[in-house]
Amino acid sequence: MPQTLLAFVAMMLMTTYSVSVQRQHVFMQQRDIAREIEEMAGSVALEAMEIIRTRAFDQAVLDSTVTRTLSDVDLFSFNTAQEHFTTGRACSVFGLGGDVCDDIDDFHRMQTATVPFPMGTDTLYFTLDVEVMYVDENFERHDAPTFHKAVTVSVQDTWPGIDRTPFLNEPVRLSRVFAYEF
Repeated sequence: MPQTLLAFVAMMLMTTYSVSVQRQHVFMQQRDIAREIEEMAGSVALEAMEIIRTRAFDQAVLDSTVTRTLSDVDLFSFNTAQEHFTTGRACSVFGLGGDVCDDIDDFHRMQTATVPFPMGTDTLYFTLDVEVMYVDENFERHDAPTFHKAVTVSVQDTWPGIDRTPFLNEPVRLSRVFAYEF
């Protein structure tokens, strides 16, 4: 009887050890996958920022109403102190719809885009959100038009068609400040 009890305790210890090792292995795999997905999300954010960077500073520049002087600030697009620019556009550059987003602030709170990231025969998907606001010389939010716009791109992994929580605990964010060129 004592040998049976001792064998049972030994089996319990081995099972506990085995489960702990397996759990640690799964945790390490999830951490490695999350790190790789974070790298991919960073690439998507950088690509989106490059697309936005190529656009005009403001619609006034596209309309040729600017004079390349300090008075141009009065011509720049501006809605309210809370919401600097129009929101909800379906920017065609991200495959959302027919809205031509041809200046930086057109991307402000656009419809969330789902961006594919092809990897060989598989494809991962990321959601992309953009926020644009006026900032002052210290790069702090300014509730009136200035010669600087801060753009923040947020990218999060998503799994369309699969009920799966994202690997990333929070979105990858990339911010840049763009200045008006006189």
